[in-house]
Amino acid sequence: MNEVLKVRALTKAFGSTSVLDGITFSMREGEVISLIGSSGCGKSTALRCINFLETPTSGQIEFMGQTVSVSCNKRGESEMTNASGVRAFRQRIGMVFQSFNLWPHRTVLGNVTEALLYVLKLSKKEADDVALSALSKVGMEGFRERYPHQLSGGQQQRVAFARVLAMRPKLMLCDEPTSALDPELVGEVLKVIRTLAEEGATILLVTHEMRFAREVSNRMIFLQEGRLEQNDTPDELLRNPATEGVKRFLSSVMPTGA
Repeated sequence: MNEVLKVRALTKAFGSTSVLDGITFSMREGEVISLIGSSGCGKSTALRCINFLETPTSGQIEFMGQTVSVSCNKRGESEMTNASGVRAFRQRIGMVFQSFNLWPHRTVLGNVTEALLYVLKLSKKEADDVALSALSKVGMEGFRERYPHQLSGGQQQRVAFARVLAMRPKLMLCDEPTSALDPELVGEVLKVIRTLAEEGATILLVTHEMRFAREVSNRMIFLQEGRLEQNDTPDELLRNPATEGVKRFLSSVMPTGA
């Protein structure tokens, strides 16, 4: 499979606080990688830097053969090479956030067609057809005329997935997509992710759902204090933690014998 994403020596600092400390990894088409680690270790920041919702302090990101590099000048400011590539990244990378970010004044169908109409410039019929196909994939086609306030949290998050899927991204970034849900609603969103993974989607997932991450991921990447400490298959990472940090984390989140 072709490499879709290469992240090299990625750093991010907010003032004097280092959040990412030179992380390097790559993804192949069709892979599912789970970013794991304690809260505040840099997982969500890594996702936001990959699609440039946050500008990295330094490092290089290559996506679909196009590279954007960032370096820190003498004044401590980030300088970007090939900044025009950022727009191309965003057009082909979809992101699902912790919060659903749906337009409250638009129906389910309207939320999904918005970008199809105004970014991809599809006709109304084309946009509706694509949107309904995406909604069907996540089990929400029958809710097309409802508004977000008429949906449960799990249903809203499934609409958020449909909105991303409709844009046909080459890479999906999922930032703790179940963290804002009541426990009884988590399963329906995990089912969507599992289905997408089985269908060959390329997904970079931040999650605290460790059992799910183990089942759905090709690899798991452990971050601690912004450093990448292990990048392995789920079985290898769980059976042979590479550092004391990985071992402590696993002992705190995985029941004995799990």
